[in-house]
Amino acid sequence: MTNQATAGTPTCDCKLWDILVESAKERTTIRYSKLARQAGLEQCQDELRTLLQRIRMYCTENHLPILSAIVMDDVGKYAGLSSSLPDAPWERARVFDHQWTTLH
Repeated sequence: MTNQATAGTPTCDCKLWDILVESAKERTTIRYSKLARQAGLEQCQDELRTLLQRIRMYCTENHLPILSAIVMDDVGKYAGLSSSLPDAPWERARVFDHQWTTLH
């Protein structure tokens, strides 16, 4: 997300984006529970899912790699993309290779 695109965007969206960007820069996946804890959304699972969907939509609409593709559930399966997508590993590679910027 760009600063212009995030004008008026809730802080939790930006925080979640920044956490995912840092993981992508480190070329690591992140578990759902760790992401929830770092974002302060441990008790707000529905909100976390909604925010991840918004990030996915933003990436899709702006022709970016799907940043949420690096999110794994707590048993080690990828939750950021539907498991029915055959190109999920390639999408994660695209996320790791992209030059992301944080919002804060």
